[in-house]
Amino acid sequence: MTGHARDTEGEVSEGLSVSTRGVWGGAAVLALLVSMGFSWRLLLERPLSETGREGRERPGLLAAVSKRPSFSFGFQNFLADVVWLEAVQVSGNLKMTPADYDRLYQLLNVVANFDPKFEIPYLLGGLVLGESPLHAGEALRVFDRGKTHHPADWRFPFYMGFTHYFSVGDPEKAGAAMAEAARLPGSPAYLPGLASRMLSEARKPETAMALLETIARQENDPARRSVLERRIREVAVERDLQILESAVERYRRKTGTVPENLADLVREGILAAVPAEPNGGRYLLERGGKVRSDRVAQRLRVFRTR
Repeated sequence: MTGHARDTEGEVSEGLSVSTRGVWGGAAVLALLVSMGFSWRLLLERPLSETGREGRERPGLLAAVSKRPSFSFGFQNFLADVVWLEAVQVSGNLKMTPADYDRLYQLLNVVANFDPKFEIPYLLGGLVLGESPLHAGEALRVFDRGKTHHPADWRFPFYMGFTHYFSVGDPEKAGAAMAEAARLPGSPAYLPGLASRMLSEARKPETAMALLETIARQENDPARRSVLERRIREVAVERDLQILESAVERYRRKTGTVPENLADLVREGILAAVPAEPNGGRYLLERGGKVRSDRVAQRLRVFRTR
């Protein structure tokens, strides 16, 4: 009995020892995690760039580490997630200041340094940056960096076009970016039409027509091809209207008056002929020198707040 009691007592003692070690081990891990979280929170709250005594801006500690991901000891994805959560908090401010946009741009670069394939920060972060006219350039750089790592994803050139148009006010570059997006697999069917509208407003209907004609030739679906061909006719109308209105202005400068009808442009030698309306209609000269088609109700312009 005595030997059995000692064995039982030893087992209990060993069990308590194992249990105690487990408790202390768990506490140590918890303390380590809390310490890491606190340390990274402090690191995130520190400036991502600092100004040295010589007056030059230099990267902060977090930005410097992100530029050498090997220093993160295999935790690149974890650190990218942590920094991205901070970026989400910054972008969630109802009234973002220029400093908030600056910090967001820096955070997005840090995320991309740690995890270049993490696509959501490029897309969402770029859109938020584009809301600030002062940061449209930064938005385009974020999208362009995302496009470098995701060259087959049509969303990156699409949002670059969006930013060029609505933030920068450059419909020509916007249309070119939309055209690039339209050529990528999986892109929406409406992109060629949107690109053509932007390029037409940029006074480049010939470019829009070339794009649409190329896509139409490659389109195997009859319904989609029909839509593209209809869009080509609309762009052709816009091209003709621009030619005719330019001719009206030359007639005004030459004669000092507005022509009574479009045939006057031919009689005066300004045009060789009035172009045929591609939808089977007619071009009409309105008072003041504007020209319209009797088959197309609206000019090809993307509506936006001015």
